[in-house]
Amino acid sequence: MDSETATLRRVLLHRPGDELERLVPENHRDLLFDDIPWLSAAQHEHDAFSALLRDHGVSVVELTDLLAAVAALPDGRRRLVDAATGPFAAFPHGRRAARELRGWLHDLAPERLAAHLLLGATLEELPAHRRVALRESLGTGDRPPAWLALPPLPNAMFVRDTLSWIGEHCAAGRMASTARAREGALIDALLSTAQAPGVLAADDTGPLTREGGDIMVAGAGCVVVGVGRRTTAAAAETLARSLLTGGAARRVLTVSLPESRQTMHLDTVMTMVDHDTVLVSRTHHQDCRWHTLELDRSGEIRARAADDGFAALANALDLPALRIVDTGDDGFAVRREQWSDAANVLALRPGLVVAYDRNDSANRCLRRAGIEVLTFPGSELARGRGGPHCLSCPLLRDPS
Repeated sequence: MDSETATLRRVLLHRPGDELERLVPENHRDLLFDDIPWLSAAQHEHDAFSALLRDHGVSVVELTDLLAAVAALPDGRRRLVDAATGPFAAFPHGRRAARELRGWLHDLAPERLAAHLLLGATLEELPAHRRVALRESLGTGDRPPAWLALPPLPNAMFVRDTLSWIGEHCAAGRMASTARAREGALIDALLSTAQAPGVLAADDTGPLTREGGDIMVAGAGCVVVGVGRRTTAAAAETLARSLLTGGAARRVLTVSLPESRQTMHLDTVMTMVDHDTVLVSRTHHQDCRWHTLELDRSGEIRARAADDGFAALANALDLPALRIVDTGDDGFAVRREQWSDAANVLALRPGLVVAYDRNDSANRCLRRAGIEVLTFPGSELARGRGGPHCLSCPLLRDPS
């Protein structure tokens, strides 16, 4: 994948499932939701999104189908179960609880295993003999039947954050929150089973969080990385070193994002809509800081501040300048539609994007700039703070 805007041919999606039904007032904030979505409406909206992509020649791959296919392979099943529960010593409810949960997962049919990896599991969903054994575990013995022994993954519909393709290399997300950590581990299990070429070295370990919503493959060998709540500066430097030394990129820029819920990822502030055009929430971008990352003579990363980030990006793309499209004509519109991810659009080809229909101001600005905008409803999907860009992970685009 060498561009954010070249013609899209294949994409990974996840239709929100019953994992959303496990969001309740007591846990929805811990699971990163500001509100509780209405599942059937969210599914209707996601179906419209998927249909729109198919109608424009995009092949859609469903995450649960991939999980089920890998679960049908003995080695893949082991990796998925390991990803779901982690090592015994790291499972918070004790070794006995981990052993029973792993045994139950391992015994499930591939389709059921795929479903429960995202849905999670309550104690009452486990077989009777597993529940009996769990009563002897300190961490689970006094829990009620509806207690979630394996928490759900309601953010799994935002597949962009857990997988990135840069050129011919992939990177599983190293998620910043405990609520999403298992998502990144599951994707890593998929990639390991498929023996997909990774963008980072196998020994790249440590507390370096990096999410796909912060990675923009701008084109012409240039990659832009957001640094903020979800992707650390250390992770951005590590990624840049790997890309530059391995030849997967020739230029790497970073954008340091404001510390706010509205700017959790780079793609909540800006997305590319044509090879020379960027959709930007200027009100939020004005607090961003840009840097170029380069290799010094010793092979270490050196950061240089860029006074004009868009000029630096244009230079990296071998363009005289970028066209900047704002998400609104006034501050109220920009701030209001930022909450429903107005800047978070998906390019199907240069100059053609998919956006939520509710973002009237941003869509009007795009059309005025000559960008064709296809829309679908997203009022329920937006409750998870993600737009069409977050909901999709491109797997194949034409060469730019």
